[in-house]
Amino acid sequence: MGENHLESPTRLKVLRDAFSNQSTLSVKWKEARDATQTELETTHSITHIEEIEESQNHQFTEFTPDTIANEFTYEAALSAAGGTIQAALYAFEKKQITFAMLRPPGHHATHSAAMGFCFFNNVAIAANILRTEKNLDKIVILDIDNHHGNGTQSLFYQTPEVLYISLHAHPAFAYPGTGLCTETGDGLGSGFNINIPLTYHIDDKNYLLAIDEIVLPIINIYDPQMMLISLGLDGLQNDPYGALSLSPDGFYEIGNKLTQLNVVKNGRVSVVLEGGYNYEDMGRATVNFFEGIEGVERVISQEESDIDPEFIRILRKVKGIQRGYWIGL
Repeated sequence: MGENHLESPTRLKVLRDAFSNQSTLSVKWKEARDATQTELETTHSITHIEEIEESQNHQFTEFTPDTIANEFTYEAALSAAGGTIQAALYAFEKKQITFAMLRPPGHHATHSAAMGFCFFNNVAIAANILRTEKNLDKIVILDIDNHHGNGTQSLFYQTPEVLYISLHAHPAFAYPGTGLCTETGDGLGSGFNINIPLTYHIDDKNYLLAIDEIVLPIINIYDPQMMLISLGLDGLQNDPYGALSLSPDGFYEIGNKLTQLNVVKNGRVSVVLEGGYNYEDMGRATVNFFEGIEGVERVISQEESDIDPEFIRILRKVKGIQRGYWIGL
């Protein structure tokens, strides 16, 4: 992306070091494979794939002002997509939680456009491979990046086979300006797209309220065969590209909340790296998240904070809309 851009290889080094320096999780490393043309075509147009491929012939290709490729980007994007497929299939077959610790990220990439640092939509490609190769028709994608996954939303907006739930900074002040709670899906997909826009600098306590009141109940009703998680660490406080104020311990609590879900108890969960640019805290937050979702017991000392009345209004609005689709919410 450029010498001073924070979406850089340093991100993976930070995460690798964090996993190497912890002792609570048993980690096995696997090298990512490349996605095939056929796999990419489950999600992207041939023209889009060819445009990304062409970028390897140039030192600089600007898809958008913030999404720039060099001659190695196509190779990295193939690896990110292929490794995400690999991780998702492994989690489904082995019933073991996996992490596609890969870049570039993907959730902003649409059917025919690269944007927001994303070239191929890794999590969407993996979901489509699960649908075609494993005949799954109930997959949930939980997106906890600071930014709304507009690409993922658009790709599954008209199908009930993929439930998309996103918690993200409110589009009134955050890129890409999508993700209102009124965006609920279309046609057969009506009700299977759930957006929870978050107030500025939301803290752990308020964020976890949304998990408890909306995310867990709806996923339990949906009862998915497989769960994919777009893990963005840019919700951390002091992230240079973020607008939220989650703590590293908050990521433990998010993961731990998800252990209440049957799909997590069954181990059919694959986590996909999206954003995250606070190099100081993102490694610890990532390990914390996996400790939480793996059920590692920890005592978290919560700082006292207030319930945000503006966010309560948003939650009520989201629940009011979703009650039209999810009986019992």
